[in-house]
Amino acid sequence: MRKLLPAIIMGVGAFLLVLGLLLKFYAYPRLAVVPLDQNSRQVVQDPNATFFDADNVEPGGGELTTVATVIGRPSDAEQASEETDQDLAVWELGTKSDNNDDDMPMAASQETVVFDRHTGMAVNCCGESLDGQEVQHQGLTVKFPFDAQPTDEYEWWDSTTRQAYPVTYEDTEELQGMEVYRYTMEVPLTKYTEMELPGQLFGQADDSGAVTADRYYSNKRTFWVDPVTGVVLDRTEEQHQEFQYDNQTVDALDTVSRFTEDTVNQNVEDYKSKSMLLKGVQTTFSIPLIIIGALLLIGGLIFSIVAGRNRRLENEPAYATGPDPVFGDQPQQGSYPADGRSGPDDQTQRRRDLHG
Repeated sequence: MRKLLPAIIMGVGAFLLVLGLLLKFYAYPRLAVVPLDQNSRQVVQDPNATFFDADNVEPGGGELTTVATVIGRPSDAEQASEETDQDLAVWELGTKSDNNDDDMPMAASQETVVFDRHTGMAVNCCGESLDGQEVQHQGLTVKFPFDAQPTDEYEWWDSTTRQAYPVTYEDTEELQGMEVYRYTMEVPLTKYTEMELPGQLFGQADDSGAVTADRYYSNKRTFWVDPVTGVVLDRTEEQHQEFQYDNQTVDALDTVSRFTEDTVNQNVEDYKSKSMLLKGVQTTFSIPLIIIGALLLIGGLIFSIVAGRNRRLENEPAYATGPDPVFGDQPQQGSYPADGRSGPDDQTQRRRDLHG
């Protein structure tokens, strides 16, 4: 059994080491990918927004609700992956903002994004578009990378201004038992379109007719992100819009919108268990298995070496000392094997007369 024990220890160690390495370097990369057939709906709401009421052509206020939908296009994603030799997802993003529940939304957009399934970074190819026009997306568009880091190196795409802006890591917080990273990004006041409006809004005469005003926009987004999956669990938008004409300004929108409680709860329910499983594969399970396996492998090897040395010592002949077998009580000048075999001094007869 002593001969088998080191081999058993090394066998168990090798098994655990390989299992840990497979979890971390084989299973994790295959699990840490966004699905191709995504289908989700998120609601952002501000109960006290102020806005330009286009229906009545005057300032207004009240509840503002934005619904964002995400629809995956698996067949397009597979084709895009083949064309680029990358692992890509193609998602259709739709947003609609409404302030009075009628059939005419306050704002709406339709967007096709193509991005890397692991990093979340936009990839310019394969029919990406915004409101029917070709556009080159930049940075992150729908989520943060798997294994997101507390860093200021990310950029997030803004569809209104059609460009990406730096993201700043702010803090680590807790959201319904999940550790999340809080990031922010800011879009400075930027002209993004023009719009015809009645001239009297800008102090013109009542009969001045319509004027072409510049529309400006700024936004501060805050993201609460699960760093394991990179999913945005909660989000706020502090958005301002205004019209400018002839050095006159008319506010178009002021809102602080946030994911509704139901949306946040659904996000946590959908991703909490996935996050725990993915973290286990990446670190919680794999790292201890690698460490324990390596220690057992090394320990078993050392045990094997020590046991082998001990067995060799046990098999070597033992030499004893005692009375000389020829001269009885006289002290022995050497040693002879304990088993009675010939020793080095047995071949030499001592001469008593030489020592008299």
